[in-house]
Amino acid sequence: MATNHLQASHLTHGRSRARGELGALIDLLPSSVDLISPRSIARQSFELLSNAANGRRFISVLMSMQSHLREASVPVLVTGPKESAALVEHDELSRSQRRWIGQLALELYFTQLFRSEVTVLDLWPSKFGVDENGDAVWSPRPFYVRWEPRYREGLRDVYAGFFLEDRERFDRGVHELGLEGAAGALLGHLGPGNQRSVRFGAEKLRTTLSAMSGQREAQDPRLHPNFVAFGLYLTALHELLGSLDMAFDVRAAFMRSYPGNRQR
Repeated sequence: MATNHLQASHLTHGRSRARGELGALIDLLPSSVDLISPRSIARQSFELLSNAANGRRFISVLMSMQSHLREASVPVLVTGPKESAALVEHDELSRSQRRWIGQLALELYFTQLFRSEVTVLDLWPSKFGVDENGDAVWSPRPFYVRWEPRYREGLRDVYAGFFLEDRERFDRGVHELGLEGAAGALLGHLGPGNQRSVRFGAEKLRTTLSAMSGQREAQDPRLHPNFVAFGLYLTALHELLGSLDMAFDVRAAFMRSYPGNRQR
């Protein structure tokens, strides 16, 4: 096959995946609109756009994130947008490769939340995968957020309280995030049973958001603006893991990523 044909094929796949990613975000809007106020959406969107416009600062963020991943022993190579390598299509990966890359994505997800004040949100399938050398590569676009401290601690308390079976910590996180009325739906989102075999997908996330919206009382305040960024992060993760078409061990990924844990 001619080189230009290969390039055209890669570009076609890239455009198709980009359209799919945009469609996934649009599909989630009806499920999210009752949870977050338009003002909060505008506030968080302005921050994300301002961050994206500062290319030099984004490179610094990526360097810092690579350091955090090394510290957590997550073997993912982080590259800048201009250095991004061509990734193997997920449906062309072996089953073992799909399982490996999915577990790494989960470890990266938790590593960012627990080891950094900043999170790069772009975990879409087109930006995270395996290159032709068989290495795990992440080439995110400049979408990132610096969590407000109270929100960040609330997220950490929810996840750590859940996976470490510390109900007091979980309840504290739920309160900090303003999710008391939707705790049941939140528990369902975190995974059934012991979370050793969890499937992901956009439909599951839409169902969770709809349930959370339905469980919250009419007088409840709208959620923190950081939920906009967190929603983008969760959507990307679900799309990525859904594209791998497997169940993943979420508990193991959390335990391997949690600071101070020595499971590696």
